[in-house]
Amino acid sequence: MHRFFASTKNTRPVLPGSLRYIRSDVPLQVTEEEKQWLAGHNITTVVDLRTERERAAKPCPLEQDGRFRCLHLPVTGGDALPESPAWVAQSYINMADDRMEGILKTITEAESNVLFFCTAGKDRTGVVAVLLQRRAGCSEEYILQDYLLSGRNLAADLEQYARSNPGVDLAVITPQRETMERFLCAVTL
Repeated sequence: MHRFFASTKNTRPVLPGSLRYIRSDVPLQVTEEEKQWLAGHNITTVVDLRTERERAAKPCPLEQDGRFRCLHLPVTGGDALPESPAWVAQSYINMADDRMEGILKTITEAESNVLFFCTAGKDRTGVVAVLLQRRAGCSEEYILQDYLLSGRNLAADLEQYARSNPGVDLAVITPQRETMERFLCAVTL
């Protein structure tokens, strides 16, 4: 499988055997070779799920390249850290609003393949990926395993973040199976 970006840790196709939807953490460094690969595989719609503040602090270089159509579609409440593990599923449920429906419509109706991302590519991006997988008919187990893969891909970074930020519970920022099971039961988008 292609590594998409050397600078990211959580980039992968959403659907098995398809490049239609690619999920990622924010690609902060993109080489010309990587841009050519994306364009050559018709991955030219780019959806940034971060807030304006997050985008300004860490801009995605694809925005400056005319080969890519970059859309800014922030997810409701996506930049807020839940207070406890019990609140993570509720934060995901809160993301599944009218704005999310618009994000999904934009992605599914895009004329090209789509790259979408947030900061780490696990929460906002994870919710979007799960809903796309559900709509495509993926099994619940496939959906859960893909969601949990973000925790494995980002484990070292998440542990470092928790160590560097006293008061941040590692269980809040690490994907948990129960969180996504609860989300899948509660949301019908």
